[in-house]
This record gives sequence, structure tokens and C-alpha cells, in this order.
Amino acid sequence: MVHNWDEYAAEWENDPATAQFSDLVFAELQALHSLKGANILDFGCGTGLLSQRIAPFARSVVALDASESMIEELDKKTLANVEPVVDELTRGLVAQHPAFRKQFDLVIASSVCGFVSDFKEAATIIYSLLDEQGIFVHWDWLNEDDAEGLTQESAHSILHQAGFSDIEISIPFEIEMKDGTSMPVLMGVGYK
Repeated sequence: MVHNWDEYAAEWENDPATAQFSDLVFAELQALHSLKGANILDFGCGTGLLSQRIAPFARSVVALDASESMIEELDKKTLANVEPVVDELTRGLVAQHPAFRKQFDLVIASSVCGFVSDFKEAATIIYSLLDEQGIFVHWDWLNEDDAEGLTQESAHSILHQAGFSDIEISIPFEIEMKDGTSMPVLMGVGYK
């Protein structure tokens, strides 16, 4: 599933489903973990809707996205403790970019992991970036077939293979789409 996310950036936040997704993710995140004083990686941050919500609570946020246009939209928000990074999550990036010199208390990914070409590799890198007792939380569209995205089983398996031993998989909410259908959202939590 290949997307040119740059094409969506300018209008991304105008979609009501995008705002609803961000609101519900933020509520789930607040119920799960304190954001106060945390160093957070927002993996696949897009235009920064979630980074903007967590920034007032966090010590620092590294907002990573491969789409330059998405990061340009994030830059317009001028968030003081958010460091935008335009790149793919790779071992090379982590080894060389100054934003990745510290460990993260929390790594979040909102509607990202089902779209990355190698979620297993990304999850392994994320595991290495987490501090002891760190948490990785991702929210993705639930699919019946892992060839088209993530199932509950594939999400659990990938997190386990990445090194997470305590894993929770749930379906915390559904999003109503423009056509009136509802799409369930998978939430995967991996504790280091």
C-alpha cells in the first residue's frame, strides 16, 4: 500500500475523521500513561495533531515523518518543545541524528504502522529507542487480513518479535467515515 502523503498534507486536518481519530487517541493515551515530563517520539506524526496535544505536558517531543509536506504543516504550529524530523525510521537515522541520542519514555504512532513497509523492523528500532520501563503505543485501522494492514494477531506477533514481553491489544474505538460506515481502530501497547 503505497501513499504519497505529501499530496494529503495541506488538507489533512480538514477531514473530520482525522480530528476525531486524534481526539480519541489522545484520550486513550492520557488514560494509559502520564505525559508529564516525558521524552516522547511521535512516529509518523503527520501534520502534528497529536504532537500539538501532547507538547504542553511533555519534556520533549521528537516528531518524525517521512513526508516533507506533513512536517511543513507541523512547522506552522511553532511548538517550542517539538523537534520535527523529516525522514524514515531507520537504524541509520537513529545512529546519526542528534534527536535520537536520548532514550524515549514513550513512543506513539497514530495510524502509521499499518502503512509502513516493514513494521517488524520499525518495532525493533522503536524497542531499542525506549528507556527501561518505556512504552510503545500504536493505533491503526483494524483489518481482517494482514496483507492489507494489521490484524490483532499480526500486531501482537510483531510486538513480541521486536522484544516486547508485556503486550496489550484492544479495539478501543471506531471512527465514523464520510460514507457513514464505522472503522474499528486497533490499539497495540508494548511495555519494555
